[in-house]
Amino acid sequence: MYPCQRHPKSPSTSSRISRRTLLGGLAAGTLAGCSRRSRSVDPRWPSHEIGTNSPIPQAPILGSADSLGMPGPYPGRVIEVQHPGSVTDGERDQTAIKMMIQRGMQQLVPEAETAVDAWRHFFGLGDRVGIKVVPVGMVHKPGADKSVNGPLVDLRRPGSISSYEVVAEVVESLAQAGIRRNDILIFERYRNAFIQAGYTTMLPEGVHWECSSTKVDSLQLEIDGQTRGEPRQSHIAGYDRDVYRELAFCDSEEFHHPDDDRRFRSHLSKIVTQKVDKIISIPVLKDHQSAGVTLALKNMSHGLVNNVARSHPFGLPGSEQAATTTLNHCHTFIPAMVSLPQTRQKCVLQILDGLVGTYEGGPGAWHSTFTTWDYKSLFFATDPVALDHIGWQIIDAKRAEEGWPAVARMGRDAIEGFGDDSSEVFPIRHPQHIPLAGMLGLGVFDRQKIDHQRVTLA
Repeated sequence: MYPCQRHPKSPSTSSRISRRTLLGGLAAGTLAGCSRRSRSVDPRWPSHEIGTNSPIPQAPILGSADSLGMPGPYPGRVIEVQHPGSVTDGERDQTAIKMMIQRGMQQLVPEAETAVDAWRHFFGLGDRVGIKVVPVGMVHKPGADKSVNGPLVDLRRPGSISSYEVVAEVVESLAQAGIRRNDILIFERYRNAFIQAGYTTMLPEGVHWECSSTKVDSLQLEIDGQTRGEPRQSHIAGYDRDVYRELAFCDSEEFHHPDDDRRFRSHLSKIVTQKVDKIISIPVLKDHQSAGVTLALKNMSHGLVNNVARSHPFGLPGSEQAATTTLNHCHTFIPAMVSLPQTRQKCVLQILDGLVGTYEGGPGAWHSTFTTWDYKSLFFATDPVALDHIGWQIIDAKRAEEGWPAVARMGRDAIEGFGDDSSEVFPIRHPQHIPLAGMLGLGVFDRQKIDHQRVTLA
């Protein structure tokens, strides 16, 4: 969650959706007018930027394209691999992480004889694979100069983000499975956060990177992903004009003009619709001040579309804006965005990074209560709902251990006085998006039907 800023109002035509249409659309997993194209455009990456324009033969893979879409071939299965030597005081160990990923993938795909076979269950020669990382949760090193176009973190201990070591091992595993390195794209929503978190410094040889837009801005509506009035930035994919979800809520008039119909729409990144065939999501084990938790589902919703601030418009407690702008629509926004057909079909593998988690004050260090812990686990799943349910339980268990209420009981209206904490902005932050995503068929929410397997490596 980032604070919004004021901007000049710009008129356009008005478009509204009724509450009945919204709820009916969510129940069906789609909304009328959410996309003007039933199938995504799939051109090859430009040769001067990413990969080649030449046709690439598609090698067969063990799973069919239909079976790989969410919840994937293993609904309800969550593999947790823990290694006590994987993290020491926030510093990750590459050797331990390599072992964890190999074991986790082979455990996820029980019919695979080797870890390489497990990767080939999802990916084959010719696949263009995107790896979605999470830089939010980075911890700035002392004296970091925010004006410099470079990392702001200690590269040995960057904070609660998608670990460099995990990303590197995923790339290496894909290469061993036959994926060409120039067909691998590491990406994130905002370019400046991607650079500040150090990802450009650890980029594995031969792979590419790109982001959907330049940075957080007050408007969040520019289709090309650039910031109006500033020099154009490289490595920016922008958003697909024809693929979007329209929901009947928006940011306040201080930020979006009431006659601008774009305020009701969130467009999917061109990285998803045009530049990759399959996506590996690497979310982080964290709580969140509006969504309750930010795990696999939120990494795909807020990480892949524009105009996300409307899901949690806010004003600081006690401010003039608080009474009217402190709202929380994450519970409906998240499943609505993840259920976009292109996202649902292409996000085939989830690797939740629980090496360094955040149990309070998430998602970022700008909150006064931001606190991390070395949990030392990685999670593997094709089902984001089951994965998020397990992650939610783990965060709540750590919160109880540290004397905090469960995330669903937090917020300004929370019990035991915790709602008065300066970091709490919203009246509630219940992770309702997880069971609702289950209702939409994105995965298994019923805890009795989730197969959570724990493996501990020495």
